[in-house]
Amino acid sequence: MEAILIDPHTETVSVVDYNGDFREISRIIGDGCRAFTVVNIGYSNDGIFVDDEGLLREQATPFFKFRGYPQPLAGRGLILGADEMGESISPRVTLQQVKDSVEFLGYGMMV
Repeated sequence: MEAILIDPHTETVSVVDYNGDFREISRIIGDGCRAFTVVNIGYSNDGIFVDDEGLLREQATPFFKFRGYPQPLAGRGLILGADEMGESISPRVTLQQVKDSVEFLGYGMMV
């Protein structure tokens, strides 16, 4: 299935393949992700998966902000949707909507 990757390292937003295995989320997010969390972005049942320990990294981590979400997010974010049973599906939000909603903040938590 398709997913949308927000990459503040390269300041890009792109469509990526996701195989449906929850362990793949950590691999796609990268940066040594051991645990992830999901934040609601206000589009149907779509959410952004981010590294749960992104703010704790010793090395510099770039941030991004998503319009409508109250705080900056650290590291890469992967957008997926969820069906009525809570299973992952391709997001309903479009690539262009995400591009229009993302602001890259660099390596500091600017609000």
